[in-house]
Amino acid sequence: MAKAQTLPSCRFCGATCDTWAGVGRHISQKPECITRQSKERSERTRRCLRSTRVGSRAERQQPNTTVPPPRAPSVTLEEVPDEGQSRQSQGTPRRNPNAILEEIEPDEVQDPPVVNRTLPFENPSAALEDQEMQELPSQGPHPFAKPTRQNLFPEPHPDPTAGAPIEFYNVDRTAPPKYDTPLADPNIFPTAYWLDHLPICRQDESEFFSLPTTRGWFCSSLKDFEQEVNRLPRGPRWYRETIIVTGDQDVEVLDLWKRDIAELIRMLLSDPRFIPHTRYAPERHYTSETKRHRVYNEMWSGRWWWRMQNLLGRYATVVPIIISSDKTKMTVFSGNQKAWPVYLTIGNISSDIRRCPSERATLLIGYLPVSNLSNILNKTDRSEASWQLFHTCLESILEPLKTLSRTGMDVLCADGGVRRVFPILASYIADHPEQATIACVRDSCCPVCWIPAYERGNLSVRYPLRDRRRTCDALNDHWNGYSRTINTLGIRPTRPFWADLPFVEISNCLTPDLLHQLDKGVFGDHILRWTTALLGENEMDRRTKGMPRFQDLRHFSRGISVISSWTGKEAKALARTFMSIVAGTDNPRLVTAAKSVLDFMFRAHQYKLSEVDLRAMDQDLLEFDAVKNVFVHPTKKQLLNHEHRFHKIVKIHSLTHYTYFIREFGTPQGLSTEITERLHIDYVKRPWSTTNHVNPTQQMIAHLQNREAWALLRAYMHDTGLVLDRRFKTTEADDADDADDGPEDIVDGERADGGAWEPSPSVALAKRPALGSKVTGTYLIEKHHATDLIPAVVDFLRSVVPPGTFLPISSNTVFKVWRRCKLHHRPLPFDPALGPHVNQVRAFTTSSDSEGRVLRAGFFDVVLFRRTSNVHRQGLSRFEAGRVRAIFALPNHYRSLYSEPLVYIERFRSFSARPSPSTSLFTTQHALLDGRRNAVVIPLSELRMSCHLVPRYHLLDPDTPISSSTDLLSVHDRFYFNKHASDWIFSVLSHWEKQH
Repeated sequence: MAKAQTLPSCRFCGATCDTWAGVGRHISQKPECITRQSKERSERTRRCLRSTRVGSRAERQQPNTTVPPPRAPSVTLEEVPDEGQSRQSQGTPRRNPNAILEEIEPDEVQDPPVVNRTLPFENPSAALEDQEMQELPSQGPHPFAKPTRQNLFPEPHPDPTAGAPIEFYNVDRTAPPKYDTPLADPNIFPTAYWLDHLPICRQDESEFFSLPTTRGWFCSSLKDFEQEVNRLPRGPRWYRETIIVTGDQDVEVLDLWKRDIAELIRMLLSDPRFIPHTRYAPERHYTSETKRHRVYNEMWSGRWWWRMQNLLGRYATVVPIIISSDKTKMTVFSGNQKAWPVYLTIGNISSDIRRCPSERATLLIGYLPVSNLSNILNKTDRSEASWQLFHTCLESILEPLKTLSRTGMDVLCADGGVRRVFPILASYIADHPEQATIACVRDSCCPVCWIPAYERGNLSVRYPLRDRRRTCDALNDHWNGYSRTINTLGIRPTRPFWADLPFVEISNCLTPDLLHQLDKGVFGDHILRWTTALLGENEMDRRTKGMPRFQDLRHFSRGISVISSWTGKEAKALARTFMSIVAGTDNPRLVTAAKSVLDFMFRAHQYKLSEVDLRAMDQDLLEFDAVKNVFVHPTKKQLLNHEHRFHKIVKIHSLTHYTYFIREFGTPQGLSTEITERLHIDYVKRPWSTTNHVNPTQQMIAHLQNREAWALLRAYMHDTGLVLDRRFKTTEADDADDADDGPEDIVDGERADGGAWEPSPSVALAKRPALGSKVTGTYLIEKHHATDLIPAVVDFLRSVVPPGTFLPISSNTVFKVWRRCKLHHRPLPFDPALGPHVNQVRAFTTSSDSEGRVLRAGFFDVVLFRRTSNVHRQGLSRFEAGRVRAIFALPNHYRSLYSEPLVYIERFRSFSARPSPSTSLFTTQHALLDGRRNAVVIPLSELRMSCHLVPRYHLLDPDTPISSSTDLLSVHDRFYFNKHASDWIFSVLSHWEKQH
């Protein structure tokens, strides 16, 4: 008799599966099994893990000091009553029928009042921040050490166990956990997803099931469909805590909604979509094997992660926690109702993914209560209570980090490795008012350093960063009746949420905010306003109206005086042409000030910065500091009346911290409030529109649970190949794009002869010419102003056909003419984070209706093309600029002469050998031949990239009328090459300048 085969079973609960891989998936999804497995691994791995309790003896010897409650009314956490008790009578309506409100559970009872806690008196990690790892075994290279970007030379952490898994599970990535629901059927999912995401009411949605084509669907009614959707797995649960604020007359009860931060971390680390974009250990990146210049890009390339790894020791995986929050209006029509969402992401995931909302790498962790605390009559007490309310809520949300940052937790990561991860607060993304609240400082003070008020306008001085111990000592003095210290240091009387968080110096967490500090702040609110006052509003309008148009560049056709309130997007758009507008004015200090700020601004927006770039940023600040007095005038209202007024502009001072934070956490692209502003759409604006606007937070959470369930199912369908979702970034797609771009024998634009880099795009042209195949030469001469088209075509053909060949080309010859072509560039080898880039080259006339109104403006773009006479040069000097007047090809009966597309170009002279010292811009002018524009015909394949030429306005006759339709590329004859027109052009020109 054959012996029965025993099925694999779980050693924790006894459940059987068909395979051992199935047992592993079962354990990873069963909460009870996960808990028991975690305890088992903790016991097994305790001997190989180094303790993370730093300075324990000193902490035990330090006497505890209880902070007395502040003068403001107390803020207390209380247990939330069950949904069916005291709040049942409210009857909050629910517009989203797919919500499972039973999963929104009350949290555990929290008895002690939040105002009666002990503040720490020392930073246990301060003494070890700069220590290197000692006595590390030599075990070869780090298993995860590989270049994050092309042309970078990484140095792994010396400890080979840094970020390494304790053990591996055999995770079958091709077979994720199956959904036991018809909604996972690839034939049903698209329709069901579409139906549940329709912005219609429930009654209209139910009509779908009465259609003849849907009677045989898996659901016969809307109710059945909703029940099936409610069965979908959701993300981590929501909890509600009540916060009681005692006022002068009554008590106000507020609700804090939050999720478990540990569960969100597990969710991010276990997502298989992030495997190609995740790092578990720090690295140092260099520009060459000599390690002369260090490079900073992602968070794992910064110094902070390296220090934390040294502190935690062997088999530790650092998880940098990135928190962001921002109070925002529900909608402009909401009656001033606001929401205060808090978001969470981790630095292990690449910033390219974190910045993309559809990737769901940044998750909502809570909603802070928003209240004006009108039950507190005294204004000072009300302000202090609002500050304390914010810190109390953040302390509740981040409470698990007080333990997990020291002890760690075992997490099954997406690659199958079980790691001991240590989540540590690394960055808090916020605008300046919120940064001041977080750091417990006055709005007029710097939340990062101890610089006094009378020194903030001096950009050449540096002060130490604020530290936790000094802040807490000052607060203790205040609670004990001595308030002079906090008044001198600009500290608010608030018990901070970060007081007990291990390894956290909050001043080190307040990373740069590109949107509010730089784009909209220093440039939009100050430099732009001051420059307009110096040049004059009319002159600024005149120059912006006549600015030549360029791809993806906003054109201010009505000037800038009509804009009353600048957004960050508008300010950044104007900054791309601002240097060209200001260049050449009769005030050289103004030009220097604009150049230094813009160069600093565009360098800060780059995805990769070397030590050379950081030193250049510091030099930019020193240049601006030397000439900033140009914006001081005792009588002009828009300017500063005294130099000391610079001391009150905290945003300008904040620029002095940028290079420090870049060295600590990498480039600030992934740490900007632009990300938070975009997330508000998905987590505030849209959920708000689904509610009845009465107690909306709970309804918004129900809607978000529904959307999160669909997102998880959609990701599952994509991972299994059942549904292709193009919103998800995949390395395969990137590789496919790269494979089609450019010739195979030249990689990433490198010259075949081993010389300096130059662009080598692939040209895309429509199969059928937009203007037809029978466009006469006369039409191109008259409408496109291709004056010398016929002789230029003849000259070109003579260079490619045998001598003596008959060339029957005349103005009556018909051509195939296209309106535009595209130049597809592969990622730059020196800045691949910018990704593939596409230049549009347009050549078509203005079209109007019967009334003479312009329907579509005409464009004749400027490009760079390579000339054989410059073949031995490098960088920009290797190319010439030319204005494209026509993109065409010879007719079919002349294709024996030349069959490839051609382009008619009006040439410009070679660019200046060096950029102007005052503007850092290259110059050029029209190339003339016998008093006429010099034009040539070249193959379309000779085009290398588009460029933006801007008139040198100071050489233009001030009486010349300029409007948005004026073609200054034809009217004027001298130009600047605008290197700020796009991030791609700025990166290319910066690279060429470094090579030169």
